[in-house]
Amino acid sequence: MPLNTRGCWRPLALGLLLAGLASLASAAPELRCQFEVNAEVHQHAFSPSQDPYRVTSVDLSQRFRFKAVVLGDAQKLELINLYVYYQTRRQPMLMQHVKYVAPVAQASPAPDALTGQMALYSPFLGKELQYRCALHEVTP
Repeated sequence: MPLNTRGCWRPLALGLLLAGLASLASAAPELRCQFEVNAEVHQHAFSPSQDPYRVTSVDLSQRFRFKAVVLGDAQKLELINLYVYYQTRRQPMLMQHVKYVAPVAQASPAPDALTGQMALYSPFLGKELQYRCALHEVTP
């Protein structure tokens, strides 16, 4: 009985397709940001959240605060809100709010793929904060 070579590739192709889809389904978005304040470099990663009110800000050299609200889940992001505050003696003062609607994660993005290179200056001492962020597609 002759071997049907056309038919034997179908199960293999289907298996490879399903494996590829499974790896895409398990990938989760993660926002990675790099900051520089007074020649100090900081890096932070932010995961999706369903509750924007529970997201906390991070301290950057006791001069600035940064808050990334990544709304969505592991399958789909709805919105990213980035907030930069200058830390005054009494309370943080909002300097910048940036919104990204339905951003798409990438497997290997450039470090500034989402935001570009941003530079902000404190209103009192002229201190500079530089930051850049990218939305990564992370597989566990």
